[in-house]
Amino acid sequence: MLFKDIFGHERQIALLKGFMAQDRLPHALLFHGVEGIGKKTTALVFAKALNCLTGNHDACDACSSCRKVDHKNHLDVVVFEAEGQFIKIQAVRDLQQQLKFKPWEGKKRVCIINDAEKMNNVAANALLKTLEEPPSSNIMILISAQPHQLPATIISRCQQLRFSPLTEDDVVAFLKARFSLETEAAQVLASSSGGS
Repeated sequence: MLFKDIFGHERQIALLKGFMAQDRLPHALLFHGVEGIGKKTTALVFAKALNCLTGNHDACDACSSCRKVDHKNHLDVVVFEAEGQFIKIQAVRDLQQQLKFKPWEGKKRVCIINDAEKMNNVAANALLKTLEEPPSSNIMILISAQPHQLPATIISRCQQLRFSPLTEDDVVAFLKARFSLETEAAQVLASSSGGS
């Protein structure tokens, strides 16, 4: 998947491409918005673009780096998920351990924390220390559907990108492009999608 394959988030993609073009990457980003609208997908495409061997501010989907991200075996693109109800301190310690080193094979190490609001207090406090002293060549992307549950100290150290629900037209376009649905069928589904 490439940036052009992401529907409804053109503004966010333009910002991410701008960061790459100017070589002014924030050390921490917070992607927030309702569940299921493409935050994690955008984070993974951004990670691919950052490490793509073509170096054109987008992924190519053909080089070894892009393929490794797609197959979830790129050493420098790591996704942390909640185990059960919470993201525990051990996950943050694992993240901190990864961030101690320069990227192994890519240009940037990208650590994505999905459902970041699920960090327990101990994990959030440990992450805060990492955000205060960010290692170079590393980018953290926190993803949250409920950013109000994150500590304000974490939010304040992240560049925020708000993802809005997709318009009905965007959902129709997505359904037609991805699943080859007829317009009428796509409109029926889009009307009940809630923008995701």
